[in-house]
Amino acid sequence: MLTASTAYAADNAFFGWYGVSAHGRLDKLSPALENFSWSVLNQARFSHHAQEKFANNSNRLAEYLLFIQFNYHFNDQLHVGLGYTRDWLDTFNENRAYEEIGWQSEPFEWGRLMTRTRLEQRVHDNAKNRNVGWRVRELVQWSYPLPGLPRVALVLNDEVMWYLNSSRWRSDGFAENRVFGGFNFRILPDIQLTMGYLNQFVRKETSKQSQLNHALFTNLDFSF
Repeated sequence: MLTASTAYAADNAFFGWYGVSAHGRLDKLSPALENFSWSVLNQARFSHHAQEKFANNSNRLAEYLLFIQFNYHFNDQLHVGLGYTRDWLDTFNENRAYEEIGWQSEPFEWGRLMTRTRLEQRVHDNAKNRNVGWRVRELVQWSYPLPGLPRVALVLNDEVMWYLNSSRWRSDGFAENRVFGGFNFRILPDIQLTMGYLNQFVRKETSKQSQLNHALFTNLDFSF
C-alpha cells in the first residue's frame, strides 16, 4: 500500500464512486459464442470537498465513465479481453482503448485470488493533445466468504498503475495506487452489491506533489 509520506506533499480529498454494471455470456445468441462474454460498467464519481475553482461547490459530479468490454474465456479461470472507456471529466474528455488478461483461482477454504493485467491507450479529446499515453494497470484481489453469512464476502484488492511512456498525461513511471476494502453482498442469485472504502494515491507531475483521495465505493452488478 502506498500512502503519503515526507517524500510527497499530499492533498486530501473526499469522493463517492457510484456504479452500475452488467455482464453475461454470448452463448445465448449462438452456441458458437460459448467462450465469449460481455460486460458494461457505468460509474459516476462525485467530489464531496470544496474547491475554489468550482466556487467551493462541495458536492458535484467530477467524473463520469462508461466501460464496454468483450472477453474470450479459455476456461472458468483464464480470460483475455478488449475494451473501450469513454471518460467525461471537469475540463476535458478522454477516449481509452485497453487490452487485458485476467485469472482467478478455484475457491478454497481461505478464499479466492484474482489478478488482472490491463494495458491502456489513453487519448485526450483535445485535437491538439492526441498523443497516446500507454498505461499498465495491475490488480490483485482476495475475497473470502464470511462464515455463517453465505451471501456476504470480504473483498480486499490493490491496483498499481504506471506509464510506459511520457505524454501529455504525465511522465513515464509510477502514476497511481488504489487500495480497496469492503464487502460483497449477493442480494439475489443474479444481483450483487459491492460497498467499501477506496484509498487512491495519485502522483502528480512532480515527485514532490501527490493527491490522496478517500472514496466511498459502491457498485450494483447484474448478471444475465
